[in-house]
Amino acid sequence: MVAPEERDALLALEAQQLMNEYQTEIVDGSISRMRIYFSVTLEKHYVIGIDFSNYPTSPPLITLQQAVKEVVGDPANLDTIKNWDPQNPPHIAEIIREIEGKLYEANKYWEQERLISGEFNCSKLPGTSNEFQIKIMTYGLKEFPFTLVLRDPPNPPEFKFPPDVAQMVGNLEEIPIYKEWDPSKNPIIELLREINWKIDKHSRLGFEVELLESSLKNVNYDPATRKLTAEIKGVLKTSDVVFRFQVDLPEDYPATRPNISLLTKVEDDSLAKQMHDAVANMLETWSPFNFLIDLFNSISKAIFNASVMVCIVCHSLECPTCGKSISAFEGQESCTAQCPHCQKPYHAHCWEKNIESIGKCAYCLRPPPSLAGPPPSQPPTPPASEEPPE
Repeated sequence: MVAPEERDALLALEAQQLMNEYQTEIVDGSISRMRIYFSVTLEKHYVIGIDFSNYPTSPPLITLQQAVKEVVGDPANLDTIKNWDPQNPPHIAEIIREIEGKLYEANKYWEQERLISGEFNCSKLPGTSNEFQIKIMTYGLKEFPFTLVLRDPPNPPEFKFPPDVAQMVGNLEEIPIYKEWDPSKNPIIELLREINWKIDKHSRLGFEVELLESSLKNVNYDPATRKLTAEIKGVLKTSDVVFRFQVDLPEDYPATRPNISLLTKVEDDSLAKQMHDAVANMLETWSPFNFLIDLFNSISKAIFNASVMVCIVCHSLECPTCGKSISAFEGQESCTAQCPHCQKPYHAHCWEKNIESIGKCAYCLRPPPSLAGPPPSQPPTPPASEEPPE
């Protein structure tokens, strides 16, 4: 047992040590009951309540904020308390230092976490203070997650990439900001932006190929050669024609514009010029915000314009009756018909009115089969045994 006068002196000594190290507030006029204030970052501030009136007979009673409890857990499990020995007790300040150390460790990467969370989808992994899951959202709303492990300076962070992300990012040592890591510049955001760009670059190609496959025919992409081939169907002089293209993608695509070439020979000089102009105009204003589908849409429009012929009757592209075009892209409605003899184009309504009016094609002047009537009758052929009449 400790004599009362010795206990008072001991409590005063412990209280003085706390007041020397921390900002404190005495509660209810008792030096053995205090609130202790401290900060572990410029924006992280904590308050701990402590009552060590029974010191050293029993451990102090500690009151923790919820944020502190999430880090420290049950105070009874603190190293300075769990094996309490009244004959050789730790100083009360040692207990507070242990709590402070745990909070400091938990918030050591808080500033970096704050910066990362401001720009990326970032969440701390449970039970860790320095491991975070980062999710990169890219083209087609696809998510690519990976784990970031922050380390003490001067060490660069570690990354745990899934196989597909590792393939996109490649060797981190080839990224200058990682290879020449300088923690004084807090370069974590720049490094994550570089990784984001690499993921975007690779996933964009897959996204673009999917877009092309939904609109064009026989789309093939070879990652090894970075060559893409695709086909566009058109109609020239009433005949179906397939135009085959090859696109060569530079290593830094889309920052650098692609190169496109036509593999199909085009006999129509006017169409060849229209396609050339469409490609030239598109590439002249190329930016990383353009897509290959935009380029092929320009070419498709040039082919479509060259393929369209106006109605023989009204000499117009749009039908005067229904307003629909005589020709349209695949999947769109049109109003079209053609003479079964000369294949000249009509709007369906113009063809019907023309047949009602004159009963024959306005170009070749031949009636449709349904109005031509049966073939003229032929004289009977005489039997082989009969002599023809004289």
